Amino acid sequence: MNTESTDRIPVDLVRAITILTIIVTLGAALIVASEIVLILFLGVLFGVFLTKLSGWISARSPVGYRGALAIVVVSLLLGLAGSATFFFVQVNEQVEKASERIDEGIRELRSLVGRYPALKSTLASTPIVSDALGVEGDDKNRNNSGSSEQSGIQLGSIPEPVKQAARSVGQMFRTTFGLVVNSLLIFFVGLFLAISPGGYRDGVVHLVPESKRTRVAEVLDTTSETLWRWLIGRFGSMLVTGVGAFLLLLVLGIPMAGTLGMLTALLTFVPNIGAAIALGLAILFALPQGVGSVGAVIGGYVALQLFESYVVTPLIQQKAVSLPPALLISFQAVMGVLFGFIGAAVASPLLATGKTMVEMLYVEDYLHSADTHGNQ
Repeated sequence: MNTESTDRIPVDLVRAITILTIIVTLGAALIVASEIVLILFLGVLFGVFLTKLSGWISARSPVGYRGALAIVVVSLLLGLAGSATFFFVQVNEQVEKASERIDEGIRELRSLVGRYPALKSTLASTPIVSDALGVEGDDKNRNNSGSSEQSGIQLGSIPEPVKQAARSVGQMFRTTFGLVVNSLLIFFVGLFLAISPGGYRDGVVHLVPESKRTRVAEVLDTTSETLWRWLIGRFGSMLVTGVGAFLLLLVLGIPMAGTLGMLTALLTFVPNIGAAIALGLAILFALPQGVGSVGAVIGGYVALQLFESYVVTPLIQQKAVSLPPALLISFQAVMGVLFGFIGAAVASPLLATGKTMVEMLYVEDYLHSADTHGNQ
């Protein structure tokens, strides 16, 4: 009995050191190169999508796996090109109208804020909203007036439109270039993973002792299935909210209902946060038509979100990915603060992955093993 206890101590110590080393390594990677790590995770998520969909097609048709993968990739590229063309044509045709609607909506909101001091102080304390609407607190206005007098000579030498144009062009270039590079990285990481999923899986499995390889392979397969279920749930939610938002805005007579519906569907990929952004856009377009339209838009979007959260997602995922709402929102908030929008975007699948691994490796293996040895 004592011999078993003595033999177990080094095993537990090695296991604890290994887990601690992995956690420290992952934490250091997130700190040093947070964005690239999260982008690579999205690449893995895309690889899971390609692998599962290609396998599903291959199992139900005479086409082999590689052929099915080629069909999926080509279809995605053609669909993306067609959607982008349609979207940009629509935006190009209505960009002036959309700009006018947004400006009019912002003016209506500013007028509303001016009539309610409590609402003004609340918005002024929210950095992003205050910057977008030009809402500032009284103290900030006084400080700005004093500082503008002191720095008027330095700033006055450069025309304000020129400075704004320079900032806009620089920001647009950085954002566009970063988006293109990140999209290409996600695409090729996912594609290469999907071309030979077994090779990458076996490579990870061979990093652990032979006695643990079967269990590690099982954990990887279960994690892959969890991410696949999560993706199916997201796609179902995107379809429901996109079509629902389009029909709602069309009935209410809100301009650019099709474009807003498409944006709502895309933003729904990010749980909770995406829906809030989509609602904000719809409200801006509804503001010029009066408070009644705004109330109808808010009520309709809330109903869509409730239907998506409590009916569509659980039905599609079949409880394979059960994430407590409070835990998900808290994790999204932390990831958003630490890593920005991309952190909030990957929070849900990352949490689902972590939950699966903790349940299998820690709860089932470690705790169950410790209880078994303790009873002996």
